Amino acid sequence: MVTVIGGVVKDYEWGIIDGLAPWCGGATGRPQAELWFGAHPSGPSPVLSADAAALPHSADSVQCDANGVANRSPAVLHAASLLDATGVPLLVKLLAAAQPLSVQVHPRAKLADDWWEAQQAPGAEQILADANEKTELLVALSEFEAFVGWRPLAEAISILSGIPGARDAVRLLTLGDRPSAIRSLLALDDRTESVSLLPLAAKAAGLAPADCAAFEMVVRVYPGDRGALLTALLAHVSLSPGSAVFVPAGVPHSYIHGLGLEVMTTSDNVLRLGLTPKPIFVSEALDALDDTAVPQMLHVEIGEAIRPVGAPFEVRLVGARSAGSDADAQRSTDEGSTIGQPREPRSSDSRDSAATGLLPTGRFRLCLAIEGSATVTTDDGTVSLGQGTAAVLVAAEPTATVSTTGL
Repeated sequence: MVTVIGGVVKDYEWGIIDGLAPWCGGATGRPQAELWFGAHPSGPSPVLSADAAALPHSADSVQCDANGVANRSPAVLHAASLLDATGVPLLVKLLAAAQPLSVQVHPRAKLADDWWEAQQAPGAEQILADANEKTELLVALSEFEAFVGWRPLAEAISILSGIPGARDAVRLLTLGDRPSAIRSLLALDDRTESVSLLPLAAKAAGLAPADCAAFEMVVRVYPGDRGALLTALLAHVSLSPGSAVFVPAGVPHSYIHGLGLEVMTTSDNVLRLGLTPKPIFVSEALDALDDTAVPQMLHVEIGEAIRPVGAPFEVRLVGARSAGSDADAQRSTDEGSTIGQPREPRSSDSRDSAATGLLPTGRFRLCLAIEGSATVTTDDGTVSLGQGTAAVLVAAEPTATVSTTGL
């Protein structure tokens, strides 16, 4: 049986004001940063009826409460969370970033498991949210910018050489010692002055305008935050809609701004180094860095699978044009598979055509309607998805067919 779920909004301060209103059901006048679909304890999805097409989706009839959960009638909300004895291996999110997220790294599986066990002791510091590795793929739904992975050492040295307070960090980078350079930057006394010089230092180093603009945003949003200096060590990437970046655990990164879809292993383990009012864990974050892990930039045509090397899931984009609609995306994720991408114009003779995709049995699958409608059909029947709802099939369920006149 296909299970239909809704999303849970996270109102982190870096989110776009009402940025996820089209999917969570209405405006709140607050930042809407992420919309979670999955079973993680930090934001388990509400289970809806078997047919989400009958659910209300207007701002008048579906509102997000103070915890970001869509208010729906008890007859529709069958359970407070998605419960599945076989486990839910993936967490899928819509992400709407108005400003840079923290410079962060996620721990590998063994490290996460060891630290989680250690923090169960009475009085132990609570650092992790769960015992799982967090590996993620971000698919851009709009123009999207991020710092991901390491910038070439020579370029990082060139930037930081323009900041007098960073001399010790430059020396350490020259020796190839990034962890010690990070500690040095995070210990600077003249942090406000040093951070303010970052955009000028980038320009003097001959960086591209897009890089310099990213530094300017970081400094404007986080004046005096030493973590801003760490972005000089990170590679800047720009994603067009439909492009993706795979971020394995152990890779440092900071998403800057844009709308995207994230597919990840079920984990909320984030070790922060800066650009945040939340606690930072420098030693743990540095221990979690993995120099053997590298990000992957990916782009495929509609209908082709995105299969990052080493990822425990894949993403498949399917789309079709329908009259009068702008952009649809269905994401079907499994260990896995995701369907969807912003619409590209097609010829008028295909306006009423529908695109279809198969969700093979034997793996967990999640199909999310981002805009427009979709149907998911199995031997047991068909369910319809409205915007902001998702269909979940566990591994034992039969192969399903997804059909959409959107994308």
